[in-house]
Amino acid sequence: MNKIKVDVYTNRDAIQVSFPARWAVCPACEGCGTDRGASVECDGGGFTASEWNEQDEDFREGYLRGDYDRECYTCKGRTTVQEIDEESVTGWREKILLRAYHAQLRDNAEIDAIQAAERRMGA
Repeated sequence: MNKIKVDVYTNRDAIQVSFPARWAVCPACEGCGTDRGASVECDGGGFTASEWNEQDEDFREGYLRGDYDRECYTCKGRTTVQEIDEESVTGWREKILLRAYHAQLRDNAEIDAIQAAERRMGA
């Protein structure tokens, strides 16, 4: 059985925990293994019609062909990543640690959102 190791932070220290793992489609590239050309887009969100029309035909053909795609940063081109197989977590200690890990992920996401908002405001 595959295992994935994560650090769970408590009030006193970090505990490295091994959870059962399964393979899942990479959430960053949605299983294509590349950034799908985001590296040549200003904001990674695609082109507007006017931006697309400003490009020459060689660029448009190359872009659609995938010439500008780069390997996905998350899965390194594999198309899948390991994630915790929560259904296989059975012991009470592991379930408590998994809940703590989820709380830690929520806290980190909240902090990231606050910092992103501060950056948008110029802080």
